Amino acid sequence: MINIKEEGGLLNPDKGFGDSKGLKAKTVGIVSLGCPKNLVDTETMIHSLSEKGFRVIPDLEEAEVIVVNTCSFVTDARKESIDTLLEMAQYKENGKAKILVGTGCLVSRYREELPGLLPEVDMLLSPSEEVSIGELLSSPESKTSLPSTPLILPSSIPFRRKRLTPNHRAYLKISEGCDHTCSFCAIPLSRGLQVSRTRESLLEEVRMMADEGVREVTLIAQDLTRYGSDLEDGEGLPRLLEEIDRIGRIPWVRLLYAYPTQVTDRLLKVIRDSSTILKYLDIPFQHVSGTVLKRMNRPGNRESTMRLIDRIRRILPDITLRTTFIVGFPGETEEEFLEIEEFLKWSRLDHVGVFPFSREEGTPSFDMDGQIPSRLKTQRRKRLMGVQKAISLEKKKDWLGKVMPVLIEGPSEQSPLILSGRLPGMAPDGIDGEVLVLSGEASPGSIVSCKVKKVHAYDIEVWETSVPEDSDSE
Repeated sequence: MINIKEEGGLLNPDKGFGDSKGLKAKTVGIVSLGCPKNLVDTETMIHSLSEKGFRVIPDLEEAEVIVVNTCSFVTDARKESIDTLLEMAQYKENGKAKILVGTGCLVSRYREELPGLLPEVDMLLSPSEEVSIGELLSSPESKTSLPSTPLILPSSIPFRRKRLTPNHRAYLKISEGCDHTCSFCAIPLSRGLQVSRTRESLLEEVRMMADEGVREVTLIAQDLTRYGSDLEDGEGLPRLLEEIDRIGRIPWVRLLYAYPTQVTDRLLKVIRDSSTILKYLDIPFQHVSGTVLKRMNRPGNRESTMRLIDRIRRILPDITLRTTFIVGFPGETEEEFLEIEEFLKWSRLDHVGVFPFSREEGTPSFDMDGQIPSRLKTQRRKRLMGVQKAISLEKKKDWLGKVMPVLIEGPSEQSPLILSGRLPGMAPDGIDGEVLVLSGEASPGSIVSCKVKKVHAYDIEVWETSVPEDSDSE
């Protein structure tokens, strides 16, 4: 959960808003839940609100409007979203709030049910409607309206947003929705089918980020590798990356969420030949057993996944690979589970996440036979994470004594006396670990050379920083 802090200097609190109704600017508190894609939507809403004179503040008790950007990816996320909406509703009784707005995936997925279930919520906006939140809230008569427009991504214009990430890094959402029909996934129910943004709008946004001093941009989507399949020119992710690389003003460009069967040789060669695209890929395999993947309505098996790993490493020997697995899918046998363990030992991947299967209403897997007990799912997850932890530590031992580039994030949460950073093979927000810089000085966003002194399973400790000549973040 992110409680959005006040955007200092962004808005004038005395500025009028709406269509000359003589009203004063209203204060808004925003709580953003879920993934980076949701965070981008929150950033877009803040811009929309600012254009109409609203002011975002951190103190929810003082906010006249409270917005909760919800998530519904899994059961726990839905529960957190509903609990948060009910918690925020208390500020209408005990604070200054007059309007409570629910936005995001939960709203999109349960649009018809929510008014009856949560009468405390005054306005419900799906992801396609969030860009107009400022305009909708500016008109008093819109307070109780429940728009029902279809999910449409404003694909031909750059996203106008107030970024909530640190100044030196940003997310770039290149498409919305998903065309895959995985039997366990509810994303199409809340985000619809894929809609790609135009290449021109994305390149303009990248240039804007470069002008703002962004040093790392992370491309995100439900499936990056299907980007452009719905556009007239048919050009996909490789062409987009080539154009971003030509801009060349952002030193680190990272890719998250690639579908296994869409990782083409052309894509890999573009990454290989680029000076800015990081040699990093996140490819959620979800499983490697062919029988489980078939029940998941996903292609492939252990052999095809192994061939993919070999092909990637042949073209990109120094690639960092991240993946996720689901354990305890309905009907998963011990033998099918062990296929993942054997694959992990063979593939020696860099970063692995393991998640117990979550039953999602409306998906085919919800009513499948052979549901696995929670305790067994937890045991299987723990076993795989133990295997991967040993692999991660062993691989990191090869880094001892090496000098590696580190992007500085700022003071570490472990101690304000040391700096926190990331290697090119570490994604933002701690999902791949942290670099602890124990000596030297550097500003957030600078890329410094560090010598590895100590390694742990997920984090590493480095010393002796120096700022390269090409760094302009000082």
